Amino acid sequence: MRVEIQLQSDAALELHHQQAGENNNDSKTLSGASQLKNEVQQLGLTLEPVHPGQTHPLLAPYFTIEVPDSQTAAKVIEQLSKNKLVESAYIRPEQSPP
Repeated sequence: MRVEIQLQSDAALELHHQQAGENNNDSKTLSGASQLKNEVQQLGLTLEPVHPGQTHPLLAPYFTIEVPDSQTAAKVIEQLSKNKLVESAYIRPEQSPP
């Protein structure tokens, strides 16, 4: 089961840069993005980009978190929805065959 989140563009780009090992001196954005990443890690989960390394504004803001069950998903969505960098958080719908 996956929770997907859409982040504000600046925070999303900062997380992509962090994942690529790049440093950015914009401490305010870095701090917010790092806090969000730490918040997810404290739940024992990992925040992964849906489109790694992407900088396009329509693709970069989307991240996913693999969760073991719907109860954990609900907890993650509730907690992350309170973060000002998160524009939306939802359970990814199951894929259906064509």
